Amino acid sequence: MLKKRNLLPLLLLLSVGIIACDDDETYPLTPEISFKSLEKLVNVSQSDSLVLTFSFTDGDGDIGSPESDPARRDVFVRLFERKNGVFEEAILAAPLEYRIPYLTPRGNNKSLKGDVKINIDYNILQPNDTIFYKIFIKDRADRKSNEITTTTIITRVQ
Repeated sequence: MLKKRNLLPLLLLLSVGIIACDDDETYPLTPEISFKSLEKLVNVSQSDSLVLTFSFTDGDGDIGSPESDPARRDVFVRLFERKNGVFEEAILAAPLEYRIPYLTPRGNNKSLKGDVKINIDYNILQPNDTIFYKIFIKDRADRKSNEITTTTIITRVQ
């Protein structure tokens, strides 16, 4: 169905920008995310890199995994690629799941909002491939956010 591809793992989280919320800013307990950007960076090593940026809000500030739990993942990504004019979910050898650092709100208001930037390295074996991603996150209480869809990217023409 899908040709084998060498997908390098995500170099997770270039940065997480967090803004502590004012006392009057509150959000639902279930995290919410919104897509900001998907930028393509062309490398000289024949492998392109993508920088995915999305924002989040969380009403009780339980976002991120403690370092003591290295197996836990918070960001879940699905890759879709165009085949014969139709987008299909790519079948990958390993899931695209990533960590957000453990975040702790300050003050009386436990709501958090911020931006997450993720660097995704990949090597697409097919020319003129058009891809996009679908993403959601889970908080420490295992509440699943909404799912967002990125813009499409045309990968390296070989």
